[in-house]
Amino acid sequence: MDLFKPDSPWTVSASRLKVFKLSTQIALHGTDQQLHTIINDLRRRHIALAVEMGLLVGSDRCGKGVEGYGNPNTVESTARHIKSLGGTIDYVAMDEPVWVGHIFGTGSGGRVGCRYPLPVLADQIASKIAILRQYFPNIQVGDIEPVNAKWGGQQSIDDIVTFENLLRQRTGVAPAFVHTDMSWAIPGWQPLLENLATRLHANGMRVGVICDGDANVGGDEAWVRQALQRCQATIADPKVRPDDLIVQTWEPLPTKMLPETDPGALTYEAVQILKMAH
Repeated sequence: MDLFKPDSPWTVSASRLKVFKLSTQIALHGTDQQLHTIINDLRRRHIALAVEMGLLVGSDRCGKGVEGYGNPNTVESTARHIKSLGGTIDYVAMDEPVWVGHIFGTGSGGRVGCRYPLPVLADQIASKIAILRQYFPNIQVGDIEPVNAKWGGQQSIDDIVTFENLLRQRTGVAPAFVHTDMSWAIPGWQPLLENLATRLHANGMRVGVICDGDANVGGDEAWVRQALQRCQATIADPKVRPDDLIVQTWEPLPTKMLPETDPGALTYEAVQILKMAH
């Protein structure tokens, strides 16, 4: 919450940041005071608000405990909650619907994916997008999907492109973006990312890369340094040309957000990526 203080030490990155993304957890379960503070500070800074959200609904047969699935009312409850506090969700980033809804089979702890056919998956997602539009008519919805040369490979790239085209048909609007959750440590990611970016750009969609490091890399500064190296590699690739660069972590590292002058802080990564992007 220190990020949202008027004198918070991330003025350079905040002045050029386009979008700040929240988790569904804080968007739905944060206190009214926390959310008021976030909404008002982002508005003051002219930064759009996004929420990363699972739009899938499972059943007794599948989806329980699987990332990307939520309760039947999660999407509407989140939208209603933000709207009731005077906020506007400008973007929703879907949490890997192709991967967890179509490709993923079984995992640890008895987790089972539903493996919906892509047309069924698109229908389910389209119905949730319609709910979001009731609250925020101008909302833009995009997708986050993994790029992994070991699990999924080229077939997953084909599935992502097919799904985005189906969703365009169902909703009348192309998804705003696809952001990639890269399996950096597994060789073979680059040609997959190049293939995906080329095809999505041809369809008029934005392509983004989550610039992150590994949990075991050896500390905050090493994590940020690794994330920046990876991000630079995608920027330098003329076949990728990422439109969006996402500073995000779900790992224990880095351990701090601030200040943006600290080489081990997440906002430091944001400053450096903004320099790369221009």
